[in-house]
Amino acid sequence: MKKNRTAASSLLPLGDFLLIVGVFILGYWLRHFALSDLLESLFGISNDFRLGLWNYIVSGSVMGCMELMMFRAFRVYRQEFGIASVEELSWILRVSFIAVIITFAFTFASRQLMFSRFVLIFAFPTTSIALYAWHGLFHRFFRWFAHRTGRGIKVAFYGYGSYARELEEYMQKKVSIPYVTAGFVTSRGTGSDDPGDILVFESDSAMFNWLYENDIDELIITDPELSREDTARLLYSCEQENISYKLIADVSDLVTRTTRVIHMGGVTMIESVPPPLSGSSILLKRIFDLLIAVPAAIILMPLGLLIAIGIVINSGFPVFYIQTRLGREHREFRLIKFRSMKIGAHSEKDDLLPESRHELLSKLKKDPRVTGVGRFIRKFSLDELPQLINVLAGSMSLVGPRPHVPEEVKRYSIKHFKKLEVLPGMTGVTQVSGRNDLSYREMVKLDLYYVDNWSIWMDLSILVVTIPAILLRKGAY
Repeated sequence: MKKNRTAASSLLPLGDFLLIVGVFILGYWLRHFALSDLLESLFGISNDFRLGLWNYIVSGSVMGCMELMMFRAFRVYRQEFGIASVEELSWILRVSFIAVIITFAFTFASRQLMFSRFVLIFAFPTTSIALYAWHGLFHRFFRWFAHRTGRGIKVAFYGYGSYARELEEYMQKKVSIPYVTAGFVTSRGTGSDDPGDILVFESDSAMFNWLYENDIDELIITDPELSREDTARLLYSCEQENISYKLIADVSDLVTRTTRVIHMGGVTMIESVPPPLSGSSILLKRIFDLLIAVPAAIILMPLGLLIAIGIVINSGFPVFYIQTRLGREHREFRLIKFRSMKIGAHSEKDDLLPESRHELLSKLKKDPRVTGVGRFIRKFSLDELPQLINVLAGSMSLVGPRPHVPEEVKRYSIKHFKKLEVLPGMTGVTQVSGRNDLSYREMVKLDLYYVDNWSIWMDLSILVVTIPAILLRKGAY
């Protein structure tokens, strides 16, 4: 009953290896031909040919083999990431960085002392971006192929409701493994109140017969109302029938701290652990912010001046819009943005938004309060450039949850207050996942996931993905 996990088991690693070797060949060509005169005139670096193309192919092959082994070890090829492409890129970045270091050590140990450092420095960002683009194209093609031919990983959902629907939509559109949904099933309903698209079976055996007849690979158990005994019986039946299963852990509403699953004496427990962004990690994130924000503020200053002049010409002063937001540990701060609306626009908000959305961080697709210049800078998120001042002041970070509006915080449950344990960010998971096209529930889930799974590599990957998100303008208005 178990199928091959598509051609990803061989084609994806093969493409990775060829790309990495290709990057080394490209680096060799740039260093010794295309940029040789420029490097010599600017930095006095002579064009030394004591190492030929073959040496770079060998070193590229070493790096390629190292990356493939680490991708396998960290299950990157089989990983079902919580936030899809962002997490995959974070793993690609960290693996590429480690592989470059190991390759550098290999070239030194093999006494290739004339190996170009330019090629190694060039290899880290270039291989990371190339692999990320290749993985994205590969996953998209195989999801399309799986849905078109029905030859992906066929799954059935046991249960029906918000868990099942949200998970099914995510698995169809974003997860790297090409899943194909065969249907929603249950063996405990009467059928009288069940939705029309759920199959109700009289017994587990009848349901398993249907699973076999339809070549189902996995059963996703998403019914949170199953009793302990029914759940145990269902899992045991899956094991007996050799059908893989996934079981939702319905504990998200019970715990508010970062947790992990541990096993002790044959007993499975959920243990609370310190959040990843605590202690020395806070200092590391602050250093990371300053290393990027300081040069970014200097480089973008002329652009900011042009935007300020445009705002004054279009709608007069003031240039900035300053609003009170809540930051880390409920501390109030003044968030700075370029003004994109006419003066007095905030007082008209209640007349434009439905009552149910008054307390949310909501935007209208066609807001009559937005000025001409404001519409342009919003499309490319240029109105948020002054938030670099907030980052330099320490009230915000480059990456983090959306800045919290005090009225919005009033709606938070105990679990949602976890978002206030970290600094809000100029960009974040929600901004690269659809921004204003996401529902409020989706935004909250993404922000909480970021807090629970933070790493410096995730921050770096979000910054990288932010660039195409801005250029594509998805969800920006």
